[in-house]
Formats: sequence, C-alpha cells, structure tokens
Amino acid sequence: MSKIKERVLRAQDDECKTSHRDKQRVSVVTNATRKSGKPGVTDVKGAVGSVLLTPPDSEAVRRKLESQKGVLGKSSGKIEFIFYKILLCVLYMLYACARYTQYHYNRAKILILNLAYSPSNTPQLIRQDVLKLQKLPKRLAAIVEKKREGDVGGGVSGVLNDGSDLVAWTISAGIKHLALYDFDGHLKRNVDEFRKSVFHKLTKYYDPSNVPKFAIRIPQWNKVYFNAPGQEADDTTSKKVAIEISLLSNRDGRETIIELTRTMADLCAQNEMQLSDITMKLIDSELTQLVGHEPDLLLYFGPNLDLQGFPPWHIRLTEFYWEQDNDQVTYSVFIRGLKKYAACKINVGK
Repeated sequence: MSKIKERVLRAQDDECKTSHRDKQRVSVVTNATRKSGKPGVTDVKGAVGSVLLTPPDSEAVRRKLESQKGVLGKSSGKIEFIFYKILLCVLYMLYACARYTQYHYNRAKILILNLAYSPSNTPQLIRQDVLKLQKLPKRLAAIVEKKREGDVGGGVSGVLNDGSDLVAWTISAGIKHLALYDFDGHLKRNVDEFRKSVFHKLTKYYDPSNVPKFAIRIPQWNKVYFNAPGQEADDTTSKKVAIEISLLSNRDGRETIIELTRTMADLCAQNEMQLSDITMKLIDSELTQLVGHEPDLLLYFGPNLDLQGFPPWHIRLTEFYWEQDNDQVTYSVFIRGLKKYAACKINVGK
C-alpha cells in the first residue's frame, strides 16, 4: 500500500472517529435517542438552551428572591414613613412658630393703632380724621357678634355697647346710613335697650341738649323707631334724623331670598304674574324694599373674615375690611376701613 493511500485512509479513519464522538456528546446533552447521521442546528440550539437558559430548580430561586425583596421592601417602607413623619413635624413646627410670631405682631400693631387712633368721645377728632379722606361711603355696614358671657364686653350688653359705639362714630364721620348685622338678632329683640344705649352713648359725644336724632329700622318687622323710648317724633319735621340705622340678622339673608322666590312662584301659578315679568330689576327692587340698599363698605371686627350669613344679594360691589387677629370693636379698625375705602377704585361694568 502506497503512502498516499495509507494517509488517506488514516485521515478518513480520524474523521470517522471524530464524528462518532460528536454524536455521542450531543446525545448525552439532549438526553434523547441517538440518531444516525449528523445532528441538525435545531438540536444543537435546544441543547444549549436547556443547559444555559433553564436554571436548575427555578421555583426555589423565585421564592428566595421574593423573600429578599419582601424584607427590603418592608425596611424601605418603614424608613420612608419615618422620613415623611419627621418632615411633617418639622413643617408643622415651622408653621406654628411663624403663626405665633405673626399673631403677636398683629396684636402689637392693633394695640399701637388703638393708642394712635383714640377719639376720646370727641366728634371733632373724628371729623379731623375723616376730612383727610378723598371720599366716604354713603352707606356703611358692620358685623357685630356676641362674645361669651365671661369675656370682657361679652353677652348681650356687649353687643349693645358695640353697636352704640359704631353709631356714634358713624354720626361723627358724617355718614347717614348704617346697617348693623348680628347673626342671632340680639339687637332686634332688644331694640328698646339698644335705643337707650345709643342715646346714652351720644350724650357722651354731644351736649345732652343737642343729641343728634336717629331712626332705627327693622326691615323684617317693617317697623321704624325714632330716638330713645319716650322721645319718639310726633310730626314730620321732627322725623328728620342725622342717621338711619338698619338692624339685620340671618333671617334677612338667604331666607328672605327663598321667601321671595316662593311668593313669585305662587303668583305665577295663580296667573297673577307672568314669567316675563320676573326680571333682575324686579328682584333687586323687591330685595331693596325687604332688606335695604347695598352698603359701600362692610366692616368686620373678628380675627378672620366671616360674613356669618350677611345678605348675599347686598354685597355684590361692597368693599370689605377687617384686621387679622383682632377681636374687638375699636375705632382704629373703623377709621382704617374708611381709609381703605377712600383709596380703593371701584369699576362698575355697563
């Protein structure tokens, strides 16, 4: 046998042995029955995927990962809760300190203003303060409220005293219309005591023989009282008054609007009024007769603005004034409210 042939046969024998080993290796990996011939590409990919991509005992690994994740999630959740709780406490403490500082600053400012603006029961001083203003409201309204019996100026007597102070300041300022609103209607129910209180207060500001005449109007009852009890006017000439005071309560607000709506609905149902007759002008006219005219300025003597059910129809163009953290009816709030109204600009649409 020649050397060439011998080398060829040897090479074929080596190739055959190599192919036989490859077949055995693939069969072991795939755990399948050995086939005759060369393995395909799909068989090789399946074998590699089964070995490399499929983890051994995947359920156990999944449970272990979930347990680790649960522990980390709980710990991170607690840390986050503690962080936000501390942050909330810090913000609350900062707000409390800022509000505490603001409250004492406002109280000190109000105290200084009360010392600076003191009428001393003198109409001339009030007139001097008012003459500096460019304009005055033609109609003034104020909200007074009853304080607790144990507080200074509390009870019904406190409401009557606050109302009489406002009447004296308003007359001295030259304003001819004043509306006093208290939610529970203490001024209405004690109208005779209020008339006496107003008269007594005016005697401190004016000469007892020259006390300005006043009229107290209660729209809900459709009644008008002149001066103090026992000093009522008898003729038309003596009915000329320096100020007209309207006493309002929560009954003059939404309840009046509801009652007016119900009345107009009944008239339409009885064919005594047509739907076309109900206009904005008619409603405004009826509410003006039932409650009164809209004030130009509304004063509130509480720490935060609270209208307390003031007639909503009558404050469409009204200016509001109040002093934050104030809880007393004082002349300083009264005159500062007039100053704000004098400086404001009111634009009325066509």
